[in-house]
Amino acid sequence: GRGGRGGGGARKSSSFNQLPRVQSDDETSDDYPDEMSEVTEDDLQEAENGARRSSERAMNVRFAATKRLLNYNDYLQLDKILKAQEPESKRFDVEVHDEMLFIIIHQTYELWFKQTLHEVDSILRCFHSAKKDVLLRETDLSLCAQRTERVIQILKVLANQFDVLETMSPQAFGDFRDFLSSASGFQSKQFRLIENKLGLAADQRIMHGGCPYFKHLPQVEQQKEILESEQEPSILSYINTWLERLVDDAWSDASTDFAQFMRDAIERAAEHDRRAIVEYPNTIASHLPNAKRVSRELAVVAALEELETKRHAHLRLFDKGAHHELLRQGSRQMSFKATMAVVFIQTFGSELTLQTPLKLINNLIAIDEQVSRWRQRHSSLVMRMIGSKNGTGGSSGHGYLNAVLAKSRIFLDLCHASHYLLPSHSMPALPAEVKRQVSYSKSSFAHFSGADFDRFSDSGGASPFGRSDLTRREARSNSLH
Repeated sequence: GRGGRGGGGARKSSSFNQLPRVQSDDETSDDYPDEMSEVTEDDLQEAENGARRSSERAMNVRFAATKRLLNYNDYLQLDKILKAQEPESKRFDVEVHDEMLFIIIHQTYELWFKQTLHEVDSILRCFHSAKKDVLLRETDLSLCAQRTERVIQILKVLANQFDVLETMSPQAFGDFRDFLSSASGFQSKQFRLIENKLGLAADQRIMHGGCPYFKHLPQVEQQKEILESEQEPSILSYINTWLERLVDDAWSDASTDFAQFMRDAIERAAEHDRRAIVEYPNTIASHLPNAKRVSRELAVVAALEELETKRHAHLRLFDKGAHHELLRQGSRQMSFKATMAVVFIQTFGSELTLQTPLKLINNLIAIDEQVSRWRQRHSSLVMRMIGSKNGTGGSSGHGYLNAVLAKSRIFLDLCHASHYLLPSHSMPALPAEVKRQVSYSKSSFAHFSGADFDRFSDSGGASPFGRSDLTRREARSNSLH
């Protein structure tokens, strides 16, 4: 990337929001002279590039207008699309009315798959552009959050399309099913690409028909493309690395790490619970009708034993060695450090610089849920339409789809992180060093004059808090701001 605004070497960057450095109590504005009005070579080059691009765009728009008179039909290439429905029953027998619905539903799926891949690929490019230093600009992070939100809405549409398909009766489906031969949804190249690009692991695949999933694709070129996508970084792998750097950056100046911070919080919360148990023991062992009261002493002992069991289990979640064992067993996919980052973000997600990361994490969880919802609707439809018959692709049908549903979650570790959380009332305040990294105060505005804000507004409304437009004082700061 280009160097800092003040010339010289590249500036330290963060894996989440880049904000102005918070002025401490013992600092004054004089410590940071106003540099926003200085014009650098980078500023001039950026302005020149912007002007050139604006000119190119204007010329290209006018050139396009002189080359053709565009209309709705040509723009959407409707002649091609609307002639792409060829019922097999019509080709070889008498056309079955509902086969047209079956074709259009699946063609629509493939169009939405194409759009989903378009969004997923753009997210992957954002991460790839920051691959060397494993960082994301705030604009890229926001873009990823926006586009994952779009994927969620697309997946909702895909699942809801089953409502239309379910208007077809099992008998009507049976009237043309035999004409489908071995054609099957297993042969959807785009859906397999979506799975791989999101991060579905090879060991999560379930073979059927005695061969791996990619062998069901009819063309060798498609099989090769699928295998290549397995070897490329996925959203899951990028997210894991990004989260590791995020928690490192946030806690870089603190005297402890986040895992120890949480262990200390768990111990404090347990001590509070011990005192409450001794003071107010529950002498009713159960709420069942015939439950008997126990003595105060027994109630205290039982409650303390239960508390101790929970304390040990909770502390174990923040043990790196225990997490590595879960990785070895295949119970987890994300690293210990990345998991700590998710817990950190979920715990302190209201902090300004963690709001967009929290949105991205929640969106990835929602994508996982929507894909599972689509699989569940598919499995239910298959059971409704063909019962226990085998699928046209050679699988066991409903049974196979249920097995896939149970093993195909991609971002499940993001959900597991919820198990690590403490109630908000049990959480201590963040260390001051970390607090400075993830928040800002109104005093930050003192570093920007009205003219500075006008200049940013004139340049397109970009915030002075964006990564690419901060002053050299950020380069001198060891904080994220």
